[in-house]
Amino acid sequence: MLMAFYSKEAIRKRLTTLKESELVVALSNRLASRGLFSIPKKKGALHIFLTFPLTNWECILPKALEPFGKVTTFEWRSLGFNDLSSDWLKHRDLMNAAMVETFRNVHKEQSIDVIVGYLSGYNISPNILTEMSKADVVIFNFCWDDKLYFKGKMLGGRWTGPAALASIVDLNLTNAPDSCIKYMVEGGLAMFWPEAAHPEIHKPYQIPFEYDISFVGGKYGWRSKFISKLQKMGTKVVCFGNGWENGPLSDEEMVKLFSRSRINLGFAGVGYSKKLMCLKGRDFEVPMSGGLYLTQDNPELSLVYDIGKEILTYKDEMDCVSKD
Repeated sequence: MLMAFYSKEAIRKRLTTLKESELVVALSNRLASRGLFSIPKKKGALHIFLTFPLTNWECILPKALEPFGKVTTFEWRSLGFNDLSSDWLKHRDLMNAAMVETFRNVHKEQSIDVIVGYLSGYNISPNILTEMSKADVVIFNFCWDDKLYFKGKMLGGRWTGPAALASIVDLNLTNAPDSCIKYMVEGGLAMFWPEAAHPEIHKPYQIPFEYDISFVGGKYGWRSKFISKLQKMGTKVVCFGNGWENGPLSDEEMVKLFSRSRINLGFAGVGYSKKLMCLKGRDFEVPMSGGLYLTQDNPELSLVYDIGKEILTYKDEMDCVSKD
């Protein structure tokens, strides 16, 4: 229903998703409107201010950005600001103030060129980003859950999703092509920016196969029923992650699992839905690690892979078993 609303709004406002060349022009015009006429810097010469909450996979972000220059990180959970706590709203403004203070101090020592955030209305005020933008920096923000949580719910006077920041951010980055138009309706610019994997971390291991089929990820939604059906049809799947008997793996052990398994099983469903799908981090981590990847038939995978050659997909339990 949310997508239908934004589609109608896009028609009403005469907005269409921008091609790459059009997006470059639109971004340049946007920056020029606030007096930013950037002179391109060589790769490795940028100073990037990276801000995000560390849950698990986000630990790769500083390393992933290092080739582009100096990375200054503000990861608020390690500083004692727990956005998962029940009294988060009492501390949100304090965290935002700490972020701005850190940004200003770092900027005085060495000018910051770019802000890269994994932010939403839940954890930062649009006014804070506006204040930081006055330092003549370009702001990028990414979200990999905007199919389900684009607006979110109203909490503490604003939407909790990335929609709250869309018009303030210079370029919104999304792993869902259909979401680009939603950011534009909210007054922002957006680019399809799928997940990736790091070749120094997600790499093949020369170790023997131990499992025929494995799955690593949380036990929620319809995943358990799907795997149970596979088991009943004679296909054994060993599962790792929160909620499964084997429990979670360390990052290193997870990557090794991709090499220890003849087939690595994946799911594309968002949250508890089978029909609503999006690209997943595992879609990139397993192939980068040299593992054979068999995942749910998400049409968006064809944007980044040659299906049938680089990865395999299944439509349902029977189709999955037939490719075992």
